[in-house]
Amino acid sequence: MVSKAQSLSSSSLPAQPAEQPQALFTAREWLYVAGVILIVLAITALPYLFAYRSAPADKQFMGVMVNIPDHFQYFSWMRESQTQILVPNQLTPEDSTPLLFNFLWWTLGRLEVLTGISYDGLYQITRLLAGAFALAATYFFCGVVFTNRTKRWTAFFVASIGGGLGWLLVVEKTLRRLGDVNSPFALYTSEPNTFFNVLAFPHFAIAAGLIAAIFGLVLLGQRSKNMRYAWLAAAVSLLLSVQHAYDMFIIYPVIGLYALFIWTRDRKFPMYLFKMGVIVVLVSMWPALQAFYITTADPVWKGVLAQFDNAGAFTPAPWLLPILMGIPLLLAIWALDIRTPWRDRDDTHLFILAWFLSHFILIYIPLDFQIHMLSGWQIVTAVLATIGIYTRVVPFLRRFFKQRSPQQLAKWASIGLVLVVLPVNLYLIGWRFIDLRRADYPFYAPKANLEALDYLETQVQSDDVVLSSLNMGQYIPALTGARSFLGHWAQTLDFYGKTAMVNAFFNTDTTDADREEILRSFGVDYVLVTEQERAIGEFDATTAPYLEEVYSNDNATVYAVHLDA
Repeated sequence: MVSKAQSLSSSSLPAQPAEQPQALFTAREWLYVAGVILIVLAITALPYLFAYRSAPADKQFMGVMVNIPDHFQYFSWMRESQTQILVPNQLTPEDSTPLLFNFLWWTLGRLEVLTGISYDGLYQITRLLAGAFALAATYFFCGVVFTNRTKRWTAFFVASIGGGLGWLLVVEKTLRRLGDVNSPFALYTSEPNTFFNVLAFPHFAIAAGLIAAIFGLVLLGQRSKNMRYAWLAAAVSLLLSVQHAYDMFIIYPVIGLYALFIWTRDRKFPMYLFKMGVIVVLVSMWPALQAFYITTADPVWKGVLAQFDNAGAFTPAPWLLPILMGIPLLLAIWALDIRTPWRDRDDTHLFILAWFLSHFILIYIPLDFQIHMLSGWQIVTAVLATIGIYTRVVPFLRRFFKQRSPQQLAKWASIGLVLVVLPVNLYLIGWRFIDLRRADYPFYAPKANLEALDYLETQVQSDDVVLSSLNMGQYIPALTGARSFLGHWAQTLDFYGKTAMVNAFFNTDTTDADREEILRSFGVDYVLVTEQERAIGEFDATTAPYLEEVYSNDNATVYAVHLDA
């Protein structure tokens, strides 16, 4: 880190007055921020416009272009939330107790009832609002840290539109003609990439924005010692907890480590931060405890948690972090200054240090959701990288460009940093067009198949089970309200076992007795047959006396199960 003296002389960080003599932001400043937000939102809307307008006549774009399984899990929660507060797991045939509450999807479910807007329409509205909030909150935090507007904007752009060096993996894939990139999670992990979140993950965008807002309030509170900021931080933490309870693993440790750093520097107990920490924990801990409770109180939810490693979604190894986080991470590490005496580090320095360093531990906690601990790290990394421009890069450049002023060098270094963080997001959004141009599963589905789901929606009860392929099963709970036999890599209990059962069911070598046993064991009520199921096996359902055809079109057939036949 840089010292307090360096901070004040270079205007890297604000001084610590007892009272704020003027507003942190101006109206004109927010007007410029709004302009940037509108540009980013317009750019991220382009792939969706392309998907809807280019959909073939016989297919429908499903409204999501990244991570269909998880999004349709959320849309299932959204549907169930239309009529209840606590929702069950509809992506597995087993009975589950309605215990899950997620404020975001509950709110959207209620809005769907009130407005009649479809799930994909609400998703787009949410994506745009979430993106605007995340970007505004990012600028808010950068503004709390920096008084100098050039530094605010540098950190804001790096945090908001920047990414890592994952494009190098794409170059390697192309040159070596690989089937996929090596270490895909070093490229496609969305949590530490604000632009990617705005593009495709509104719930992560909201989470990152809330984290930035909370930590901005923590800093303002520590400077002013005003308890108003403590209560505001607690309220925002509660809002984060009811949506992403696991993000409390970020909030609590960072505040605690910050207090420890202040205590070590001042050799005086940080009473204000202690009070703030207590308030934040007491106000926001209840949703997190409820989330923990449901994984112990109900065997289905417990089984779901146990299957989170099915996705293999773990934080990339430490040596891959520079690929994931890119130049800003390397520059941020370079900006750390272990030689500066602890007593010379001001409150803002210590907070940036606490937030940045804590992630090196949090992202490797031995839990299946460790990768989510990357959320928000790009913001503090961008801030620290911006400090590095002024304290490391500019002094280095002055050795070679002595005729240039420090201000000129800082300007060009800042522009250079913004430019080098852009390529990976240019690739990510460009690849969306390539993916969408194929007009195939899972982003598109034949309209005939969706018509079959429309029929099922008019017939099923919430505890009915529909057996199908995974590609169709992931849509069933969200679009019909029934349970899917096979619908999600984690939410479907014994996912690999159920996959084998579906494969066996449609295989011609399987006996009718074995098929009936599958249907009976899991209380299956309907079987859906489309081109997806026919691709698994050539089983002719019309020959099965226990299956009655109740709906058919030119591509999809629905069979009711009658085991007493």
